[in-house]
Amino acid sequence: IIDGTFQGQQHDKETAIAVYEAHNRKVREVIAPERLLVYNVAEGWAPLCKFLGYPIPDAAFPKVNSTDEFRQMFGDQPTA
Repeated sequence: IIDGTFQGQQHDKETAIAVYEAHNRKVREVIAPERLLVYNVAEGWAPLCKFLGYPIPDAAFPKVNSTDEFRQMFGDQPTA
């Protein structure tokens, strides 16, 4: 992903933002609106479950995006 998607420039903030925005544009172009959920995880279960047609679980919405968890997955690679 790093070399193919970011052309080896994963540490360049402008490149990372441009790649992210281009990817999002492409997804919106090729996926029918009724099949696409543009979702912010801060919204919790409700929009996700509604879109998928499932009831909202009784469990708290998971939060798995901390710096420590990221480092466990990817090590101490520079991020910017």
